[in-house]
Amino acid sequence: MAPNDQTVLLRVTEMARADQMTIRSGISGATLMEAAGLSVVRHITGRYDQGRVLVLCGPGNNGGDGFVIARHLKAAGWPVTLALLGDKAGLSGDAALMADKWHGAILPLMPDVLMDILADHDLVVDAIFGAGLCRPVKGQVAELIHKINTLDINVVAVDVPSGIDGNSGRILGAALRANSTVTFFRRKVGHLLYPGREYCGELEVTDIGIPNRVLCDIRPKTRCNDPVLWRD
Repeated sequence: MAPNDQTVLLRVTEMARADQMTIRSGISGATLMEAAGLSVVRHITGRYDQGRVLVLCGPGNNGGDGFVIARHLKAAGWPVTLALLGDKAGLSGDAALMADKWHGAILPLMPDVLMDILADHDLVVDAIFGAGLCRPVKGQVAELIHKINTLDINVVAVDVPSGIDGNSGRILGAALRANSTVTFFRRKVGHLLYPGREYCGELEVTDIGIPNRVLCDIRPKTRCNDPVLWRD
């Protein structure tokens, strides 16, 4: 396998191994998270008109990416509202570190709080759940997702739209429908299988500093069919 092979598709566990191997090589998890958030910011500023942004953060690393995105968009002059699922005190690791760098209000990610202000925003950043979601989205988060899907508002998903299984593309309970999705290093299987493929919208893969050589150790077995694989 060529280290720069872009036909490679990763499963969730394989992407986790890529992260772990990169961290063991000396690049910190916080550095990867900062790079991931910045790549989403570049995607947003390059494709969408400046406006009011609602950043929805979950309790894991996907939410940590959201805090990075909110911080840099705010620094760039975009009006930013941030909402968190759960309490800031419940965050850990790199997500907690990035939350501490956010110097702004944190709203609870609850429908009764956010329903009335959704219409005042031009863009939603979905950083609630990443590709590794393994249980159905239910209750108030599902209610909020269904509401956003009915609105004429742009949605940018971080990694995968929340509610999409990164390995299969299946909808787990409820899923946000994104206009565009930013993922990192390589596409995941769920980006290309329906209905996940439809829910992702435009898909961009960004470089966050994970070296291509990790693929030689991971040896992923799934590829996206492409003439480069068989034309010779």
